Amino acid sequence: IHTHSHTNTPLVAMRPPTALPTVASQLVLRRLRPTSAPLVLARSAVAPPTQILGPDGRPLRQPIAHERRHFAASNQFEKQLMPEDILHLRAMSMTIMKDPICELRPEEASRYIVVHPDPIGDMPVWHPTRIMAHLKQPFRKRNLATKRYTDLILERLDNEALLDAFGIDNGFNMQVYFMILHAWLLHQRLILEGSKAKKLDKDMFEACWDLCRNFMFLKKVPEYRFDAELRNVQEYMLGCCVALDKALERPDILPARLQQTLWANVYSGMVKKDANSLNRLTKYVLRQLGLMLQLDASSFLEGNFVWADFPVPNDPPKRLALPAWREEFSKVSKEMRDVTL
Repeated sequence: IHTHSHTNTPLVAMRPPTALPTVASQLVLRRLRPTSAPLVLARSAVAPPTQILGPDGRPLRQPIAHERRHFAASNQFEKQLMPEDILHLRAMSMTIMKDPICELRPEEASRYIVVHPDPIGDMPVWHPTRIMAHLKQPFRKRNLATKRYTDLILERLDNEALLDAFGIDNGFNMQVYFMILHAWLLHQRLILEGSKAKKLDKDMFEACWDLCRNFMFLKKVPEYRFDAELRNVQEYMLGCCVALDKALERPDILPARLQQTLWANVYSGMVKKDANSLNRLTKYVLRQLGLMLQLDASSFLEGNFVWADFPVPNDPPKRLALPAWREEFSKVSKEMRDVTL
């Protein structure tokens, strides 16, 4: 699998981390149990060069020489950020936020709440079928919510109009970045729910890694390279999450920093910084983040919602030929989507 490096793209300077992004970054690293190969910290342009403990309590791999040099260069860049740079980022942020689509009013959030039927959950507590389901599947409620989160992510991956509007191609790299972007949006609300959502957050990320494994299996990645390739993908995906967390630290320049993070990760710096696709994706993420933070706790934790609508160009999306692995995955996922737990 070809994974691109974006370590040469400097990000904007950050203040010392506030509580929310720090918690977000640490929870991503702590909650994911290791796969057959242990997780390691991504080579992110915003990751600090400090020792971080992995899920098993052991130190994660330290950056190699060229990574350490990059970390030092990144930190130096942050120290040299001038007041005029901050003013420029604020101006960029104001330009982005002029579009009303970026913000979601509190009264609008209720429009995106849906109720998924649950025949077993709607049965009386004393009903034998419900009792047996509780005994056989003690974590059924959490599993059901995880499945709904996964379905929400898959729906975005199959939404041709959005993919075309954002310039997301059918290659492996952009597909998994688009996947993890939506997982990160869900994660931002899950960490606010505290300990009651901790295992749900972990299960949601595990479902994402399962999707990656399925993609890699369908791409026929050789068995002897599978674990190493999966670990490499996880490094970049977690690095993207950490970079997105960092973008939340300063509300006054959040839109501009979010746009830069998306440019460096999702697009790998391969599009212009003022590209329409990048501007649309930035506004889309801001809108969906607003929805995540305004849904009522019960609806969110049960997965009873859909993504906020987002306008796309009227031109019909260009149907790109799907790679064989992606076509096979779409076919199987559609067949499995109606299967209930």
